[in-house]
Amino acid sequence: MGYISFVILHYNSIEDTQKCIQSIKQLDGHQEIKVVIVDNASPNGTGQQLAGQYAGDEMVDVLCREENDGFSRGNNAGCEYAVRKWNPDFLIVANNDVIFAQKEFTTLIRELYEKEPFAVLGPDIYDPIRRIHQSPISDTLPDAGQVGRTIFLNRMVLRFFPVFYPLMRRYFQKLEVKAGLAYDVAWNDVCVMGACLVFSREYFQERNKVFVPETRFYYEENIMLLWCRQHGKTVLYRPALQVMHMEGKATETVDQDNRNKIRFRMQSIVDAAGIYRDYLQKIKGDGAQGSLH
Repeated sequence: MGYISFVILHYNSIEDTQKCIQSIKQLDGHQEIKVVIVDNASPNGTGQQLAGQYAGDEMVDVLCREENDGFSRGNNAGCEYAVRKWNPDFLIVANNDVIFAQKEFTTLIRELYEKEPFAVLGPDIYDPIRRIHQSPISDTLPDAGQVGRTIFLNRMVLRFFPVFYPLMRRYFQKLEVKAGLAYDVAWNDVCVMGACLVFSREYFQERNKVFVPETRFYYEENIMLLWCRQHGKTVLYRPALQVMHMEGKATETVDQDNRNKIRFRMQSIVDAAGIYRDYLQKIKGDGAQGSLH
C-alpha cells in the first residue's frame, strides 16, 4: 500500500497545530502516513518554530511560505509538495484545529474506498465545544441569483460598515456552522465541509491543483462539488469516519480587533462569491459549447 498524506494549514496557533499532529501520530498504520505542515507566513514566527521542532522527524515536513494568500493557495502548495515527494494514495486536507481521535481513521478510508471508490470523501465533523455536527452542508449548490444577492448584501454592509457593525458583531457571535443535512446518514453527491477532506488519486491526478479556481477563504467546497458534478466524480459523506473540530482558535489569532476581523470575513465572502459566480458561468458556457473539460 502507498502513503496517505496529511496537509495541515498552519497560521499562528502553534498549540492547535501541535495537538493536530500528535493526534495523527497516534493513528493506526502510522508507518504509511506522511504529513506536511504548511505555514501560511505566520507573523509570530511559529512556522520556523515548527520547522525546528520537526526537523528530524521522518513523518513530518514543514513548508514555510513567504505570503499568506489564503486557504486555497496554502493548501494547494502543500498538496503539490506531498504529491511530488510521496505520491500518496490519498490526500487528507485538514484545518490545524482538527483532532483525529479515531485511531482507525486511515484504515477506514482504505476500506471505504475498496467498497465505494470516491474522488472526495467527507467525514462527520464534530465540534465538541458547541456540541454540533458541521457536515454535510447541503445537497444543492447556490445558483447565480443566490450568489448575486450574497454579494450585494455584503457590499452594502461593507459600504456602511460603521452603522451595521453592532448588528454584524451580534450575528457572528451567534453564528454556528451546523450540518445542513442529517449528519448520521450516508450521503452521496453532497457539499461536505472543508475543515477536513479526503481526496483520492482519481481527484488530484486529474486536476493541476486541488482547489481551483482559488479563493482566499469561503466557497471552496462549492467549487469543488461543482467540478465533481460536471466531471462525473463521486463525492461521499460517510458518518463512520469522524474528526473533532476545535473551531475558532486559529481565526481568532488573525486579528484581535473584532471590527477588522468581521470586515475581513465579509470582504472575503464577497471576493469568493464573485469567483464562484464566474466559475459557474464558465461551466455553463463550456457546457453550451459541448465541452466540460
